[in-house]
Amino acid sequence: MSFKAVELQIAVPRTSEAGRYQNEAQQRPVIDQNLLAEQTAKEANEARQRSEALDETAHTDVRDGQSRNKEQQSGSNEPEVTSALETVKPAEHPYKGKHIDLSL
Repeated sequence: MSFKAVELQIAVPRTSEAGRYQNEAQQRPVIDQNLLAEQTAKEANEARQRSEALDETAHTDVRDGQSRNKEQQSGSNEPEVTSALETVKPAEHPYKGKHIDLSL
């Protein structure tokens, strides 16, 4: 296959572009994999921090329960008020119903 001088003027500069495109195409899966690994590590770190925060709040409930037990043992009138507050029904949902229609 012989090239003329005019054809070489077009073909030679394009070979470097083709090489660059080929290199990018070969490296793209590696780059995508690295980005996914970083994203997964970041999400795992955030999930771990969230679970640690939940554990801390769970421990505060235990401490609150211990302080309530101490108040009840002291014989104060406050436990009656707290028991009344605990029996309050939650507010009804504004648009959810109470009945389920199972007819098909």
